[in-house]
Amino acid sequence: MPLFEVGIYNKIVRNFVRSGEDLPEHLDAKFDSTLYYSREATSRQVLDAKLEREFKSTDGYVVEHIEKISD
Repeated sequence: MPLFEVGIYNKIVRNFVRSGEDLPEHLDAKFDSTLYYSREATSRQVLDAKLEREFKSTDGYVVEHIEKISD
């Protein structure tokens, strides 16, 4: 199964951190930076769907980078 590297940050967290405001407890400050993960998926479309379930755009997550690293 193809393996992808994905980079994700959270724009809500980033806005709080950069403005100097305290983060609400349910947010993790590590998402101010782009974090990289490896994810398997049969296609880019399947990967996009998986990422949206795991890192919902409505919760502020932004997929900044996707690279296929193996087949």
